[in-house]
Amino acid sequence: MNHLLFSFHTCPFEPAGSGFSGGMNIFLSGLLPALADQGVATDVLTRGFGGSVVVTRPFPGVRVFHLPCGWGTAPPTREGARRALPRFVSSARILLGGRRFEYDAVSAHYWMSGLAARSVCDPPAKGRKVPLAFSFHTVEARKVRPAGTVPDGLALERAAAERGLAASVDSLVCLSSYDLAETVKLFPGIGPAGVVIQPGVGAGFRIRHARETARAALGLCMSGTLFLLAARADSGKNVEAAASAIGRLRSSGRADVSMIVVGQARPAGVQAVEGVRYLGAVAHAEMPAYYAASDAVVSPSLYESFGLVPLESLAVGTPIVVPETVYWGRRVMSDGGGLVYAPWSPFSLEEALGRIASDARLRQRLSAECRRIAAPFTWKRCASSWASLLSHPSRRDDRPGTPRLRGGRRRR
Repeated sequence: MNHLLFSFHTCPFEPAGSGFSGGMNIFLSGLLPALADQGVATDVLTRGFGGSVVVTRPFPGVRVFHLPCGWGTAPPTREGARRALPRFVSSARILLGGRRFEYDAVSAHYWMSGLAARSVCDPPAKGRKVPLAFSFHTVEARKVRPAGTVPDGLALERAAAERGLAASVDSLVCLSSYDLAETVKLFPGIGPAGVVIQPGVGAGFRIRHARETARAALGLCMSGTLFLLAARADSGKNVEAAASAIGRLRSSGRADVSMIVVGQARPAGVQAVEGVRYLGAVAHAEMPAYYAASDAVVSPSLYESFGLVPLESLAVGTPIVVPETVYWGRRVMSDGGGLVYAPWSPFSLEEALGRIASDARLRQRLSAECRRIAAPFTWKRCASSWASLLSHPSRRDDRPGTPRLRGGRRRR
């Protein structure tokens, strides 16, 4: 079948050059080749540079159309993406013309991609509707903001757009049953349109690496307890809370404890903490070695719809430390593989890190649990669920008395 995917966000889809910060690229680089293996050919519309369309073929069965949208090469911002969206939509309409009805299904990820897909693929008065499957990945209204801050204009626009998308798309994909349940609280009208499809993790993260070998290869200190935090530059990732916990541990006599932060440089104005190193962007292919070199991975974000970093860490065999209020916190409490902490308690994270650092038997037990938990999360399984959804995407229209929307099947 033919599948059209809209991927308009701050990182254009370019898997060959993706660094750690391209989280959506990581997701699509796992999903799309696995979809092709199951007979689903995908065309991706993403942002491009310059004034002409550039076509790449990163995987068999996947074509990527980089569309001109007036977005320069400067560091990307959400505000810049929003300003470029109208031209992206215009370029997509020109490229597709009447061919948008040749696709059996359309999918989009994140809100701006959803707006573009809905705008481009809404049919004329007598046109055939192409079913749209949409995934928030994160929901603006669920984000945890620092006390005293208010959402800016872009955040308010996003929240309104997400309400509209939740009410209008044919299928709304969430990454866990917990994520779906929390999203339904905000958008009760989702009803049967809501489905759960969990991501996968690549085979490269399932290879066993000795900790000492990984540390030596990366030039990291061979002794002491090393924690890893992997996150893009975003205040919602709560990096400072983890850094502060490391600082307090060292002040209390645990000078052998340290943490590396990959995916970002130390933010301007943030005070340096002894024992915490910011390594900047790291290529995704190098991440298994960083996980393997660490005694545990800290993911202190107070809101994640799923969290690929904890999953990748579990696949490598490295325990995770997460808030009890997120998806992986609930999984850890039921299945093991790490420790949870209460994010509202000022010393709970520090205590969890201290337990990891002081108990070798605990680290060994948790590590043994990790791979078992990660084993079911494969891209093949994820793609199988997506292929089934794209073949029968109109779940919202399964309500009694409502005609079911289907597109014809084609292969190329």
